[in-house]
Amino acid sequence: MSSIDPATMAKQLATIETQKFQQRYSTQKSEYQDKLSAFGKIESALREFRTSVNEMNNSDSGIIKNTASTTEDGFFSASADSKALTGSYQIFVEQVASAHQVSTGMPDDLEATTRVPTTGTLSFTVDGETLALDLSSIDSDGDGVVTIADLNSAINNHPDNPGVNATLVRSNGKTHFMLASEKTGLKNSINVTASGTGEAWFESAFASLKEISPARDAVIWLGAKNTGLKLTESKNTFSNAIEGVDITLNKAQKSGDSAIGMDISADKSGTKEQLNKFVEAYNSLMSKVNEYSKVKGEDKKRPILANDPTLRGIESQLKSIVRGSFSGLRLNEIGIEIDRNGKMKIDADKLEKAQLNKSSALENLFNGDDQLLDSIDKAISPYLQFSSGLFKSRKDSLQESISRVGDKQVALDRKYKMSYDRYIKQFTQMNTLMRQMNQTMSLFG
Repeated sequence: MSSIDPATMAKQLATIETQKFQQRYSTQKSEYQDKLSAFGKIESALREFRTSVNEMNNSDSGIIKNTASTTEDGFFSASADSKALTGSYQIFVEQVASAHQVSTGMPDDLEATTRVPTTGTLSFTVDGETLALDLSSIDSDGDGVVTIADLNSAINNHPDNPGVNATLVRSNGKTHFMLASEKTGLKNSINVTASGTGEAWFESAFASLKEISPARDAVIWLGAKNTGLKLTESKNTFSNAIEGVDITLNKAQKSGDSAIGMDISADKSGTKEQLNKFVEAYNSLMSKVNEYSKVKGEDKKRPILANDPTLRGIESQLKSIVRGSFSGLRLNEIGIEIDRNGKMKIDADKLEKAQLNKSSALENLFNGDDQLLDSIDKAISPYLQFSSGLFKSRKDSLQESISRVGDKQVALDRKYKMSYDRYIKQFTQMNTLMRQMNQTMSLFG
């Protein structure tokens, strides 16, 4: 009677007992992991779509693009956003804005090591805001000595600085103490007073500032100088003086010069480029949704998220929105159509006619309050919230299912080990009995 291999037999029988459960758990875990991966990829695609939509739906970048051009370069530049109305204007640049710059009337032999008073106050006022600098507070090392370099640093680094830059300027062996306003315009003129220092030369220096560059407002005329509409601004950019148009000044014209022409016109290629981005972003998202939810191919293989309610919700809401009416228009009326496969495409001829005849309605359709792009963002938001979004909820649920399957697999491993240990004990005992029987039988030869 031959012996048996207890380890082999124990392994085979323990495997038979647990194999069907192991296969079931492995299949379940693989399915949950595939769904989790698919949700992650669709969530990523949805975030990319939302980012694209938001980039086209802000104050700096709308769907509709306009362009600004001038008849003469060098004096000013202009840009137009989607709110600008097409038209021609005449601009005369009388004066560019400048920042106030002054120097003190300190001694000609002023050096960075020159001592300044350690008592009293030096006050700076710009546009109604004041810094009252306590001169006793700028003695950084406590030796009772404050240099002009210490004063320079204290002004520039003070948290209450109202917008004044202090600078030491050296020329021909002399050092000058200068103050400059950070911003242009009359309202940003610098006013300085020194008091309570006990040093006449110091207080006199700030009482008799030498003006290097005056504070000026920018001045332009819509139309000819002195007969058109005069506009002033503290900075060199006039934002929305004409709605949707920014005018940035470079230099002033001479008296007697003619006003410069500025034309605002529709940027057809820029608008079409924006619309192409929107169409591509939409198609990319829907392609990803279809990849994981639609039966396709000759084998009619069922995708991992077929008939999933979350994907059906996204698809249904977005299709309803893009087929809806906004500002009295639908996308198909301006040349953006959705074919029977759900793919969005542009009819170039139809779009060009809409740009020509319905430009303001186009802007409202996409970028108006609570219109197309706002509606898309509102529909997407519940899916993408980090703490309570629908995608997070689905992924958390799948992760919990994976964890439960993992717990079952751990329990199954314990069951396998217990079965293996029981069988190996039984077959070891059987081997022992078989050897004993073989020995007994040999006695009877």
